[in-house]
Amino acid sequence: MPILFALWHGRMFLSIQAHRREGIVTMASRSKDGDIIAGWLERNGYSVVRGSSSRGGSQALREMVRRVRAGRAAALTVDGPTGPPRRVQPGIVELARLTGAWILPVTSSSAKPRFLSSWDRYLLPLPFSRNVVLYGEPFPIPADAADAGAGERSAASLDDATREADRVTGITPPDVWTRLMGPERSEGP
Repeated sequence: MPILFALWHGRMFLSIQAHRREGIVTMASRSKDGDIIAGWLERNGYSVVRGSSSRGGSQALREMVRRVRAGRAAALTVDGPTGPPRRVQPGIVELARLTGAWILPVTSSSAKPRFLSSWDRYLLPLPFSRNVVLYGEPFPIPADAADAGAGERSAASLDDATREADRVTGITPPDVWTRLMGPERSEGP
């Protein structure tokens, strides 16, 4: 059964480090930032397809479908390369439907984080920090599932795993990060 790792853009650094040199297929945008990310991913043993929702996305999705059907695992930052933060974009749901792959939420946290002031409040672990990579329960996307419901399930699972990772490391993320979970999900770790 193929696996699709689903992760928030702001929590990808440690998750990527945990799966280096596994040949996982992922996507990077066709931008200058995407060039940097693609190079870094390839140096760490990932197979990178170039495209995004604004440029070359359908061609990149077709290539990812081909590779996943050939037996490769894939990974996507489900809130895309530019956000909005912590809102699941339709790519992961479509990829899961087209390949029959199960979604496996993955997130991370650090006992000594530095949260950047970027759109996604990107977490960088400080040196010598205790870090954790945590996985949610994997699940399939039924062919008849509504896109919105499948996206909400992915977001809820990622938020639950992220909250647990933060609890394990003993941190409270910035207020902005917590507010993005919405009022029903905003209890702190």
